[in-house]
Amino acid sequence: AGFYVYARETSGEFPGFISGWGTFLSYATTVPIELFTIMLYMTSFIPGLTTMGKIPVFGSVNELTYDGLAIALALLWALTLINVVGVKYGGWYATATTGLKLAALVSFLGAGILLIHPSNYGLFLPRDQAGSGVLLGVSATVFSYMGFRQPSDLGGEVKNANRIVPLATLISMVIATVVYICIGLVFTGMVNWAALGVKAGSWGSVPSDLTLAQAAELNGALPLALLITVGIIVSALGTAGVFTTTTARVPYQMAEDGILTRIHEKYATPYASLLIIAAFQSIIMVFSIGYWALYYVSAISGVMSYGISGPLAAMVYRSRGLKAGFSVPYARILAPLAFVASSLLIYWSAWPYTGYGVGFVASGIAIYLYVKGRKKAVFAALREIIRSYWLIIYLAGIMVLSYFGPAAFNGLNVIPFPYDELVVSLFSLAVYYAAYASNSRVPTSSERL
Repeated sequence: AGFYVYARETSGEFPGFISGWGTFLSYATTVPIELFTIMLYMTSFIPGLTTMGKIPVFGSVNELTYDGLAIALALLWALTLINVVGVKYGGWYATATTGLKLAALVSFLGAGILLIHPSNYGLFLPRDQAGSGVLLGVSATVFSYMGFRQPSDLGGEVKNANRIVPLATLISMVIATVVYICIGLVFTGMVNWAALGVKAGSWGSVPSDLTLAQAAELNGALPLALLITVGIIVSALGTAGVFTTTTARVPYQMAEDGILTRIHEKYATPYASLLIIAAFQSIIMVFSIGYWALYYVSAISGVMSYGISGPLAAMVYRSRGLKAGFSVPYARILAPLAFVASSLLIYWSAWPYTGYGVGFVASGIAIYLYVKGRKKAVFAALREIIRSYWLIIYLAGIMVLSYFGPAAFNGLNVIPFPYDELVVSLFSLAVYYAAYASNSRVPTSSERL
């Protein structure tokens, strides 16, 4: 189950649990987000699936109506049933949707180039947001790259994982980066100011939820808009299916520590995890804090699970002389930099979304104590939490810094931009080295036996 195992082995049971909980949250919230995307694009065929609402920082955005919610819930349980029957069928489903997804992307890029307005490529940054505005945009892209974690999560089911998993991770990152850069360039060039009714160059006035299909439609390319709509729906269905598969693998692995799941006798799948997760996702969708808020909960909890535990795990492994399947060069330099970069990505999500994301991850503390309480091991759990003091300080510190951050990040402006960047970076480095010093003394599971 990917980073959960690494964090457990190198940082101890409690940080490992929080890493697993963060991974679970990130995966579990991804499926509702993808289903929301499907409903957003399906409004082209079935009007009334979404409606407008307002949220902090981004203003007016789309949210689901009751009709949209009903269809999304039906899709959620259909995907769950496919995975209960067997991962083989989930794999066939993922392969089919990936092929259709790539066809739609290639069509969009090929036809979209013909609709580009060259004058759109100019100065994009208003002077008052030249720094903070870019950083907000950077944080918004994190969700798009979350798929690179799947190879490590399914590594236990892959032959020659030491070679395949790192290779698959690197290749997926390269492909995703190239694809998103190309989509971004074409989409930017396709913005039709006259059709939008916005002054040319007023990028701040472009709707934050303007879709690729709408950009094509504003240029009169209705067939392309239809193709994009179908392609995005298929793409989101594929992503939702993949994350339905991998989400259950995390609590399945965590079950080895005495938590959760059962295996279906006939289909050999973690059906208890799948059904519990589907119920959890249904609750999220019905009582949602807003899909844009879920977007950041997913991104932040994902970064907390791998961007924080990953760099620490890499260095602790080396300090103990343990061999890994893939060794990162210059790890002593890259690991603390990766830790700081991950902290900044969380911080740039802006208040209150940092509070939502970090708060959801921190809720794992209560779950950890509950699980240990069932085993009559509360005092041992409290000792483990105290030993992992750095993690508690980190969770609280990131939220406090975000709350008192600059107005551009929706904070109280006590720490103005760009000084806040320095404060967050120094805070992250301090936590990193404190965690490294603490974790270097943590025995692995084999050493504890």
